[in-house]
Amino acid sequence: MSLASLVGCQTAPQTASLQCGAGAAAATYLICKATGRSDRDCLTAGVVLGAGGAAICYTYASNLDKRKQQLAGQENNLDARIKYVRGLNEDSQQLNAELSKQVAATAQSTDALVAQIQQRKVSSERLAQEREARDNEVKAASAQVAKGNEALREVKAYRAQSKPASTELDASIARQEQLLAEAQRQVDLLAAQRARVA
Repeated sequence: MSLASLVGCQTAPQTASLQCGAGAAAATYLICKATGRSDRDCLTAGVVLGAGGAAICYTYASNLDKRKQQLAGQENNLDARIKYVRGLNEDSQQLNAELSKQVAATAQSTDALVAQIQQRKVSSERLAQEREARDNEVKAASAQVAKGNEALREVKAYRAQSKPASTELDASIARQEQLLAEAQRQVDLLAAQRARVA
C-alpha cells in the first residue's frame, strides 16, 4: 500500500468526506515518517486519521441538513428560528475546533514536506499526490463554510422580513457571522499551507 492509494480513495462515492480524510491521512503519514517509523506503521496511522477527518467534514454538513429538516414546517415560528440558529452556532463552533486541529496538523506536515523538497528527497509523483491531497483538503473545508454561509443567508432573509424585532435572534445571527468568519480564516490558513507546497 502506498500514499498514492490513500489519495486515490478520493474517487469513491462519498467524495466530499473522503477528500477531507485524504488530507488528514497524508498529513499523518508525513508526520509519522519524520519520526523515523516504518512505512507500514505510518500508512496505518494515516488511514485511521484519514477516516476520522472524513467523519468530521461529513458530520458538519450533515448536521446542517438535519437542523434544516427539523425547522421544516416551522419556518415562520420565531422560537423555532432562534433554536435553529443556536444549533447552527453549536455546529459552527465545533467546525472551528476541528479546523483548528487540521490547520495545526497540516502546518507540521507541510514543514516536514518543505524540508524534504529542499533536500530533494521527494519524487515528482509523490509531490503531485501531496498537492492534490492538499487541494482537496482546502476544497472540502471551503465547502463546509459555504454550506454554513448558505444557511446564514436564509436566516438573514427571514430576519429581514420578520416583525417584531428579536434581540435573541439578532444576537444568535451575529454570533453565527463571527463563527463563520473564523471558519473562513481557518480555511485561508489551510490554503496558505497548500501554497507552500508549490
